[in-house]
Amino acid sequence: MKMSKKKRAKVIRRVTTGAVAASAVGVAVAGIALAAQRTEQTVPKLPAPGATIGVDLASRGLELIFAGQRIKTGPLEGRAIFEIEPNKGDPTSVQTKLSEFYLTSPAKQGGVTIAIEANTRKNKDRSVLRRNRSKAPSFEHALRVPLTITVRNPEALGLPADTEESLTLTAEDPAILMGKLSSFPPRGARYKLKDATELSLPGQPAVGVATIVKFPIKVNGF
Repeated sequence: MKMSKKKRAKVIRRVTTGAVAASAVGVAVAGIALAAQRTEQTVPKLPAPGATIGVDLASRGLELIFAGQRIKTGPLEGRAIFEIEPNKGDPTSVQTKLSEFYLTSPAKQGGVTIAIEANTRKNKDRSVLRRNRSKAPSFEHALRVPLTITVRNPEALGLPADTEESLTLTAEDPAILMGKLSSFPPRGARYKLKDATELSLPGQPAVGVATIVKFPIKVNGF
């Protein structure tokens, strides 16, 4: 039985449309599978408890208010060492204890050195590294740093100084530096001060003499 030209054309159109639709579905499925594979590959892993991780640090400098003056320290360089511990009850995070943390300014800058070190009296403070899935696979790191700041030559920064002795300031509450990371160790990550941090003289915690207002840090330099 011969098929009319009109009917034959109609059948060809149906076959062609079906083939195109099937091809589109195949491409879509393949695209979804590829996207899922990429997502699975880029999901960052938390560092294992028991690990010790060291990183180099750099900062454009502390900015603080002292006696009504806004003071900038200039560039700082240093290092941090993290000890990874489990965060009980929360499998999406770990605790990161700072066993070492310091930043110093080069001695050639007017003979000024500012040392920022973790306060060993408060070594119970823990930072939390948490996996964040809200937007893209990443981490959020709330880095708690109990600070001791030493200025060897206060006059070089414009700070009031009646003697040639160095000036030491402490933070009774840890400074909290927030960072959004794509991996840990946080290579290239930037941290910012969450809230202004009050500083006092040693032995006088009730009397605030300065306030840190900016404390940017980048891992492995700017």
